[in-house]
Amino acid sequence: MIFKDRNKLSPKYVPLKLPHREGELSLVEGLFRDIFPAEETFTRIIQLQGPAGVGKTSVAFHVGRKIEADARERNVDLKHVYVNMKLESTSKFVMYSNIARKIDPGLVSRSVSAEELLGSILRYLKAHNKYVILTIDEIDYYLKTSKSTNIIFDLTKMSEIYFGEPINILGLMFIARDPKWRKMLNNAELSSLGRIVVNFKPYTKDQVFDIIDYRASEAFEAGAISDEVLEYIAEVTVDYANGDIRYALDIMLYAGTLAENRDSETVTLEHVRTVLSQLEPHITSEDIMNLNSNEKILLLTVAEELKARKTAYVDLEDVWERHFEICEYYGFKKFSRREFNQTIQMLYNKGLLDLKGLKIGVSNVPVEKLVGFLDYIINRLKEEI
Repeated sequence: MIFKDRNKLSPKYVPLKLPHREGELSLVEGLFRDIFPAEETFTRIIQLQGPAGVGKTSVAFHVGRKIEADARERNVDLKHVYVNMKLESTSKFVMYSNIARKIDPGLVSRSVSAEELLGSILRYLKAHNKYVILTIDEIDYYLKTSKSTNIIFDLTKMSEIYFGEPINILGLMFIARDPKWRKMLNNAELSSLGRIVVNFKPYTKDQVFDIIDYRASEAFEAGAISDEVLEYIAEVTVDYANGDIRYALDIMLYAGTLAENRDSETVTLEHVRTVLSQLEPHITSEDIMNLNSNEKILLLTVAEELKARKTAYVDLEDVWERHFEICEYYGFKKFSRREFNQTIQMLYNKGLLDLKGLKIGVSNVPVEKLVGFLDYIINRLKEEI
């Protein structure tokens, strides 16, 4: 047996311990330490900032989980609501709809404006004596793609706009990769956002080793993966993926699966090197898992077309023609031309596809790795679809 619980390597899993993020965790927890009694607390706002895979989202979930537990001890009805702007929010109305749905599915209405929906959420929370800690992830991506920043003012000024007194959203955590996102804001938005920023630096090799060693103890059977193999994965992760832990977890998962398929009792360096010949740090399992159905089917279509033609780029029109075949095979409704173009644009915005005029390819993958990488993408997408 190789795996004890392979789900412990999933990007969706938030472990009980966060090695080497104790300082950041303490800072964020400190901001919310005295939020009870809830009815007397104005919204606390904090920003978590750093590159991909350095623990920002995990820290937010840890804090949300702790506040929920503290609230239960005080018989306070409180929920941590998480929204990923890259995946769930193509517009302000969609974002507020997702927040409303996560609080109570009955709150969502198509017959109101975004601002009216936000007001309805706040009134609902007041009327039912419910409280929320709200985490907004990938805020920098949303601002760049939407070309609008007024959502920052709306969210940070909810108390003044709707009630003029404490509201039932006690905390607001913004998560961003690019520290330059604040330069997009005007002075009023910057002022309402505040200056409380927790910076997350990339992990060192030793820190990556400690983290993946802990995750390996949860995911693998004892002795199935050695310190030598973990050291190598840590080195590759720092050298090629800027310490992105999600990349390291992908290597561990697929190397372990390969070892199982070859009836090996342990994960070896050869297994890891085989996986590395296919994986690229620019597209992780989390990126694929978080795509919607339309994005998955079109990314699969592009990958199949690239593999068939053995080129780095293919004509967009050929992808359009092939998508009919792929949709029919998997039982998907064929796209309208508008849906096709919009979905291709979203994959480009997310950094998963390259567009060069009327040609399309997969982002940042060396030609010599293309076939192996396309096999990985195709197999991964087939699992998801």
